[in-house]
Amino acid sequence: MNWNYLKHEFLITARSRRTIPFVFFVAVLLFSYCFIIWPYANTKEAFNKKETEEYLAYLNEQLELRESIGNTGLVFNRKIIHTFLQVGNPVYADLSYEQDLFTSMLQSFEDRDFDRMLHLRTFYLQNNPDEYLKDRFLFQTAPFPIKDREHAYQKTMMKYEDYLTKDHPITFGLLYEKTGLQTLQNFLQNYGMYFLLFCVIYFSSDNLSRDRKHRSVLQGLPLSWYRQLNMKSLAAFLYSMAFIGCLLVACVLLMTIQFGFGHLDLNIPIRIDQRTASYGVISLAAYLGKTLVVLPLFVLMFVRLNMVLGLLFKNEWIVLFCSSLFLFSERLYFTRSTRELFGKDISLFPQTYFDFGKIINGEKNYLLNTETILYSKGILVLLITYLVIEIILFFVSLIINKRRFYLAR
Repeated sequence: MNWNYLKHEFLITARSRRTIPFVFFVAVLLFSYCFIIWPYANTKEAFNKKETEEYLAYLNEQLELRESIGNTGLVFNRKIIHTFLQVGNPVYADLSYEQDLFTSMLQSFEDRDFDRMLHLRTFYLQNNPDEYLKDRFLFQTAPFPIKDREHAYQKTMMKYEDYLTKDHPITFGLLYEKTGLQTLQNFLQNYGMYFLLFCVIYFSSDNLSRDRKHRSVLQGLPLSWYRQLNMKSLAAFLYSMAFIGCLLVACVLLMTIQFGFGHLDLNIPIRIDQRTASYGVISLAAYLGKTLVVLPLFVLMFVRLNMVLGLLFKNEWIVLFCSSLFLFSERLYFTRSTRELFGKDISLFPQTYFDFGKIINGEKNYLLNTETILYSKGILVLLITYLVIEIILFFVSLIINKRRFYLAR
């Protein structure tokens, strides 16, 4: 009986008129992300051929101008009379150096010689950190732009150093983080967990309310009310996990077809100490493992929360709204200086950990300038939250029993 009921609930969820259009919509988003959005994403390290050609044209004009007026030596910022300690700037030599370097990078990009491109870009950034530190368009709306630019520069240099020390062939996908595994990492690190959890909320929001259309049939089921709720939760959990698994696998496969699978031993820079601004690394395999292992707990937590809300409100749209509000509640109060909520440390609240991809690499601690948001602490807070939801569900199911639920108007 349990197996038949579980199968029945699973198939109802899969064939629901609410589910099929939503799955189709997510499929369209997936293909758009994999073929349009991420392959052409404009990042700081994305090589812009047109801008490079325009910059080279500018350098050529400057060099020709200085050659025509014979100004190819040192340019002195100030004149100090009766001293030999005059300091000048070799402007012509610097322009010529940049012309050679950017010409080489452009040629490497056109020849698809990304190994040479990586060496040239790394060499350029090592000698020109101002490419990040003084880029006024980078993080221009952030509250701490200088700090964020330094952070981005350190992560970029660590990433390139790792590429150079590994024996992996340097491809376009690897250099610009388009491979299947790197795409998955960026998806989980940049609010992808919110999207996955919203899908879970949507799938399980009508688990109870849809049954009220068949009151006479379902009231006679030879299952206890609490077991019936557990079977519904398990069916929603299994369907959600299957959907998420298929979605992530499809995303990796689509990006692999275009740019390659990637490498699990790549190192991801992580911020390990906010006071000393020190960095460490974690392998891509460890990052994905630590992030995805928490996903079942998230799914089960929101499925059970929807059961509580379904018993209380008996309407799938109210359940969807309330659960979504809980999921995105951190966005209502989040600022770079918010380290307490209601006088308690922010790390004690479960919504701090919903964007779990930022916990593993220390980005959440970096953004809030704190040391209290830890992986182990996050697991503990989420487990406690889940247990609280389970206790609430048990007592609510005693108050709103099967007869009361199906007969209530």
